[in-house]
Amino acid sequence: MLNIDKKYIGQKIKEARKAQKMSQFELAEKTNLHEKQIYRIEAGENSPSLDNFLRIANVLNLKIDYFNDIKLPQNKNILNILEILKNSNEKEIELYLQLIKTVKSYSVN
Repeated sequence: MLNIDKKYIGQKIKEARKAQKMSQFELAEKTNLHEKQIYRIEAGENSPSLDNFLRIANVLNLKIDYFNDIKLPQNKNILNILEILKNSNEKEIELYLQLIKTVKSYSVN
């Protein structure tokens, strides 16, 4: 399982939001998330789902490089996926997300 520091992610999201002089309420409205959910993500209490992470990053105009000091496991498949995402447009990323969700819903544990 991928283990990313949720406090770090929250801190980076909060920094980006504040740099754009956006309130948690405004970010919540623009991402269709609840304000408390934004608070919990920024406080490092909750990790955003991939879908919510992408929504937040899109609203804040963040590129994956903004989170470049996150320590990801050196798993070749994860690195390949990140490279594909890095070179994809928003429509392609949404398609990949839906594909992953569909495959995940049919996977056998």
